[in-house]
Amino acid sequence: MLRTFPLKRIDIGLKKKVFPQNFEQVHTKGQIESVRRFFLKFKQKHGYLSNSDVALLTRKQVSSILKINEVSVDADGPIKNFEVNKLPANKPIEDRDTVAKLTHGEKNKYIFGVYDGHGGSSCSQALSERLFNYISVSMSTQDILKDIACENHGHDKLVDWYPYQSQYFNHELDQIYKDNLAKFAKETLANFEECSVEEHLRHAFLRLDHDIMSECLPVGHDLSINDQALENGLSGSCACIALVDDIDLYVANTGDCKAVLGVEVDKDHWNTVEMSHAHTGYNSKEVRRVLNSHPNESSHVIKGGRLFGSLAPLRAFGDMMYKWSVKERNQYLKLFKQHPNFNVYSEVLMHEHYITPPYLTAEPEIIHRKLTPKDKFLVIASDGLYDMIPPEKVVKLVAGHMEGKQVLVDPNFDIKGRTIKEINQRLRQRKSHLSNVPTDDNVATHLMRNALGPEHGRLSTMLSLHDDIARSYRDDISIIVVFFDTDYVKNFYVEAERDIDCID
Repeated sequence: MLRTFPLKRIDIGLKKKVFPQNFEQVHTKGQIESVRRFFLKFKQKHGYLSNSDVALLTRKQVSSILKINEVSVDADGPIKNFEVNKLPANKPIEDRDTVAKLTHGEKNKYIFGVYDGHGGSSCSQALSERLFNYISVSMSTQDILKDIACENHGHDKLVDWYPYQSQYFNHELDQIYKDNLAKFAKETLANFEECSVEEHLRHAFLRLDHDIMSECLPVGHDLSINDQALENGLSGSCACIALVDDIDLYVANTGDCKAVLGVEVDKDHWNTVEMSHAHTGYNSKEVRRVLNSHPNESSHVIKGGRLFGSLAPLRAFGDMMYKWSVKERNQYLKLFKQHPNFNVYSEVLMHEHYITPPYLTAEPEIIHRKLTPKDKFLVIASDGLYDMIPPEKVVKLVAGHMEGKQVLVDPNFDIKGRTIKEINQRLRQRKSHLSNVPTDDNVATHLMRNALGPEHGRLSTMLSLHDDIARSYRDDISIIVVFFDTDYVKNFYVEAERDIDCID
């Protein structure tokens, strides 16, 4: 979903909705093919497409593109394994994803995060480096907080990152990040009190956003500005975090990423449980929240389902042009005009109806659930996936992928004591399952393939669109699929019952 109007796209005069809620309802195979032919002619005419580029991608080339960022990782405790993939539409990609374990407290605390940036990747990159640390500090004991505040416990030891990630860190801002994290630890220690997990998550989200905003402001007698810190604040990002603490699942969401849980009711029957709600103009509850916070401003606060007619998510990190106080805006506007990216945001920054800020918040909406043996997997993804396929289909695709893999892994069937009718029924069922064996071993890749296609011609077209065009037809897609260990969850309840019996 395009976040801000200042980001330009090529207008090719097609009479179609550019950013539909459900891609499949608008784009037929014929439309995709006509668009492909149009762009091939367009690019050849303007001299930057060779004849060799005209051919569609082969099936092998399509698979190579889809698989380039895929990762599968085995885990332990309540997590059996998780699979990850991403596909850029923006160049460079504005999405980020991270997976880690907390290094203090119980060993089975996992955190999964997807960050969907807009207006550049600076803010989403900052979240991928910092948010888990802020969550860890917020949930730390007093002893650990003392160590962090005194710099005896390095900020790089707060979480144990999974090694599949390149783990790029912005070294220019590293000291600023460390200083603000230590300050957060000191203030948390000074005001220490027992809190719920939900309160810890909310505190971490809001404090990090506060620090991103403060780091943008001019400092010193010369009112100097750190350009990279300003990039973090001028751009923005949504974030969806899943914390798994044994059988407790917490999802904290800010913006329009989404987490959905696949629940196996019985064989071939699955329920879709949405663990987050998109904070956009399509969410009437969210629209009411914004309008109620700014009475008498309904005519300009939300236009066309967007904040000030420009920003699609109604909650986000960064995007300081919607959070400044009126005094700060007036005080620093001249200084910010010197920044090379200022003109991109000038329309919003100079908005005449900027009356009762802040208009945007990073406060997360948090949903908690106790896992049961029927809860099989969680899909966390940026809206680039859900713009193309709805949550119910996402769950069906993952469930079908699981069944297909099980067919390959466990083909044995004991016919002893079975009737001919039962054997025939089982063989027909197996034949049906074999016909649906997925192309991709990685389930995140399987989801991407089905979101963009799955028919080869359509897949090839979507993956061969020029960089200037691709963003008008799809968004960056980032996916994490987490599979829960059913036996672990079962044993947790068995042991809990045993402990209760012992007490009785």
